[in-house]
Amino acid sequence: MKFLNEEEKPNFQIPKPPKVKLKPAPPDQRQIAVMPIKALTDRRLSGGCVRVLALICSYCNRAGITWVGQQRLATDLQTTKQYICQQMTRLRKAGYIETLTKGCKASHTATTRVIYNKTINAEDAIGLVNEETRSPRMITQEEKFMAEMLSKGVKRARKTIKLPVKGEALDVIEKAKMSLIVNHNNVEGIVQEVYRNVFLKEKVINDLDLKGFEMIGMCGMTEQMLRRDLEIWLKARTSPPDSILDLARALLDEQCKGT
Repeated sequence: MKFLNEEEKPNFQIPKPPKVKLKPAPPDQRQIAVMPIKALTDRRLSGGCVRVLALICSYCNRAGITWVGQQRLATDLQTTKQYICQQMTRLRKAGYIETLTKGCKASHTATTRVIYNKTINAEDAIGLVNEETRSPRMITQEEKFMAEMLSKGVKRARKTIKLPVKGEALDVIEKAKMSLIVNHNNVEGIVQEVYRNVFLKEKVINDLDLKGFEMIGMCGMTEQMLRRDLEIWLKARTSPPDSILDLARALLDEQCKGT
């Protein structure tokens, strides 16, 4: 075995570990909790049930929907997760909360709805306030899917666009973006026309509509298919919708299932 001299030994330098700066948690912005008033006089509920219900309500949006987890509730009340689970089971049996979608361990929490009025179901409550009903995890997945669809569209544009002259610069990325803008304008024109035919008035375009236009532009639909689906969707509603974002999400969901 040959030993290296001091001069022949390689000089290894271990890099310094990166400095990790922990950002402080943002302050809690909650100030009030809107809860069903009948829970205060319901003899079936214990004091612990009322406190857990009030804490759940403090995390709800205007539609009464929350994605807060049992561990977070236990931490806020300085108790155990098993205690929170027991109280939520009692609240569920008493008709004060319901689980819309179940959670998954180490992935995402359940979607819980506080029932303020038993005559109004979850869909009607969401429609009345036009509130965001997607969990942060769902929003992240949707944004990731949209980014992948946009990337696929740009890659297709790179294959189809040819350089006119050798050495001439041509930004194919901008060319692909321009094609998406054209589709966006086509969708807006179709929405305006169908909306006018169904409700006999002009559609006021808002930010949610613009997001919906981008999502529909990624579905690869023909104008005839879009007109048909949009007309059916509008006629099924009792009042003019605030935006077409829900339709765009449904079209993207159908495309995901098809692929």
